[in-house]
Amino acid sequence: MRDFLATTATLALVVATPAFAQTADSNSQTAEPATVTPAAEDGNIIVTARRREENIRDVPGTISAVTAEQLEAKGPVAGTGDLLSTVPGVRFNDLASENLAEVSVRGSGTARATGADSGVGLFVNGAYVGSSTLGGRNFKTLDYFDIDRVEALEGPQGALYGRNSEFGVINIVLAKPKFNESGYVRSGYTFGLNQLRVAGVINTQVSDTVAVRVGGEVYGQNRGFYYNPVHREYYDTTRGFNGRGQIRYRSGPLDVTLLVEGQDLKLPSFVNSLTIKPGTNAALPLGYYQSRYVLPHDGKDELQQKVIRSMLSVSYDMGFATLESTTMATRWRSSQHYGAAIDFATLQTFRQQGQLGIYPFTQVHTNVVDRTLYQDLHLTGKAAGDKLTWIVGAEALHQDDDYRLMIASSPCGFTLVTQSVCTGTPTQPVCLKPLPTSLNCPATFPLVFGTDSYTKQRIYSFAGYASLAYKLGNLQLVGEARLSHDYKTATQFVYALYTTNYTRLPTTFVYKSDQPVFTATASYKIPGSMNTLLYAKVGTGYRAGGVNNGSFNAAAPNPYKFTYGNETTVGYEAGIKSNLTRNIFARFAAYLSRTSDAITNINDGCTVTNACGTGGQQFNVNGGTIEAKGISLALDGRFRLAGGLLSINANAATQRAHFVKIPAGVTGLPTLNSSVAQIPDWTMSGVIDYRHPIGNHANAFINFSYAGQRGGFQDTTTLATPAIPMTDFDIFGTRFGVNIDKFQVAMFVRNITDRQIQVLKFLQAGSPLSVRYNKPRTIGLNASYRW
Repeated sequence: MRDFLATTATLALVVATPAFAQTADSNSQTAEPATVTPAAEDGNIIVTARRREENIRDVPGTISAVTAEQLEAKGPVAGTGDLLSTVPGVRFNDLASENLAEVSVRGSGTARATGADSGVGLFVNGAYVGSSTLGGRNFKTLDYFDIDRVEALEGPQGALYGRNSEFGVINIVLAKPKFNESGYVRSGYTFGLNQLRVAGVINTQVSDTVAVRVGGEVYGQNRGFYYNPVHREYYDTTRGFNGRGQIRYRSGPLDVTLLVEGQDLKLPSFVNSLTIKPGTNAALPLGYYQSRYVLPHDGKDELQQKVIRSMLSVSYDMGFATLESTTMATRWRSSQHYGAAIDFATLQTFRQQGQLGIYPFTQVHTNVVDRTLYQDLHLTGKAAGDKLTWIVGAEALHQDDDYRLMIASSPCGFTLVTQSVCTGTPTQPVCLKPLPTSLNCPATFPLVFGTDSYTKQRIYSFAGYASLAYKLGNLQLVGEARLSHDYKTATQFVYALYTTNYTRLPTTFVYKSDQPVFTATASYKIPGSMNTLLYAKVGTGYRAGGVNNGSFNAAAPNPYKFTYGNETTVGYEAGIKSNLTRNIFARFAAYLSRTSDAITNINDGCTVTNACGTGGQQFNVNGGTIEAKGISLALDGRFRLAGGLLSINANAATQRAHFVKIPAGVTGLPTLNSSVAQIPDWTMSGVIDYRHPIGNHANAFINFSYAGQRGGFQDTTTLATPAIPMTDFDIFGTRFGVNIDKFQVAMFVRNITDRQIQVLKFLQAGSPLSVRYNKPRTIGLNASYRW
């Protein structure tokens, strides 16, 4: 009912818009018929990735920009991967959960110390939106609603973007209010999922100085691909809404935009299918192969994300310089429940076969609350007859992250086929007999029911930065520098589940550092019609160090370390951008980087059977040196063909990253010369879009997209963890339809060949345990109206 009411309200708002628009100021710009094109025909896009407006083709570095029109041409955006699928050298590690997914750029990888900050900076409108907690290494669904473009910068960007921009930056630029009467309403339906998405945006000019833009999107879904028959629910459903309102004031040199937005969404939760071969697992010696799509589970499986954010953007032309200010306050909560996809009935079957089986009531609950305050203030100006461009600025970040991890486990031993199953709570213990002959549970359950850990992390970061660019004819020299100060404090409490009894005494530790970074670039534009730009650059970036939460055990083979330092990278890059012909633009880049003090996650080596007398704990250390290298090539072409417009985008990148130095005396670190995890040897993508007019008021279009990868390894390779190759794949999609005046109708198909990919593989003692799969083929319809 809530989804129905929200959908109806959105439709009513949009249907009323044409009448509202007719009453607008007669001096407003007249809206033109919407002939949606995949990009500007000349390929020129104005970007602000270097904190100043410039043509993307004039930026000396590997930068890509994907416009909202290009994204819409491929089909509805269902996740961060859709934003970045055509960007060379950038990979989205989609683990079928918004909480766990992560962006990788060049040699950053995504499986190396995931409890630390990301090595790729995530920004919206130039404001930092990332976090080291679960859900903080990926954009929120709200972030890619009603966007203008996505900018991706590759290589160290520490000088202008600071902490955690070590390997690159992704900046989503939202559509801002315009001084005209415009807007759109669109809907999409995906078969199989029975998912309906309805979105509407209204942009109106209130006066000569004030413009307003409001919009929202509603998700409704009652089916899915992955089904839990115990609760008669689907694991992969999306329900809820996004909403955003903006007001813009522009008068003379002053331009101010206030944004307020929110999200309340139930999102898909991941699920793993057991793939145990006979004779490889002591608990299931007969083996067990679970269905990909039907997975019974007695526990709870869901992901809920809520976001509230406000942002104030101010630009003031002071004559000699322009003052730019970005202020953001946000609070988001990400709550997830999951567990092994096994129910008690399945355990009964195992016991009837004489197998121990898997404890069916394991339940994990993570709850993250993040509160972020961000401020950037900088001046941009020109001098010496516009030969000199300068930027000077300051940035401040304050983050409060509260992270709770609850793990329910068996309060009794689970080691014999004859044992019953203990569950419940300390006040209401429950004993279940898988078989009539199963032994009774102990009168008093001997173990805790699990653990409940709560971590409070506080981050304070301050920085000053500057940039100086000097143009001498066709030669340009750029120098950028920043000094950052980071301060982190973290306190952890660990209780026995459902009690207030500590299983580990509270610990509080502090980490602080000062980190200088720089970038130096030289570029030369060759005179002539080819618009050729040659460039070379060197830059540095860093991934912020932090605090481990745990306890020191003197008997541990790897002594516990309470803090770990910054990871730093220096990168070298050379490239060329040029028109190959009047219609084809090419970009080529080669890079080499060296990462020192690489942050790595290890185990202290403790077990209940060695001198420690307790289970092991994970913690981050600075664990070696990584060298990465690679090349990328991208081609953009636009041609007039048979009376229509053909647009082609194709790119490929190859990269390698290895641990070339490992500290001595520490076990559990990556093996020497092993590959950095989650970095494919090759990534490729392409888009072909063709549009042909039909009469004076209509056109037909068809779009084909491709994404593929080859090689690479899933996890960090250690002496105890074998190398697990990632799955090679080729994924194809298409979208086709017609535009008639302001209306558009289209059909889309994702994963045309229904390619099955194991996106994550789990091993136990070197043998397969379970896998996580990609999304199967989906087919849907879109309809939209623009004015």
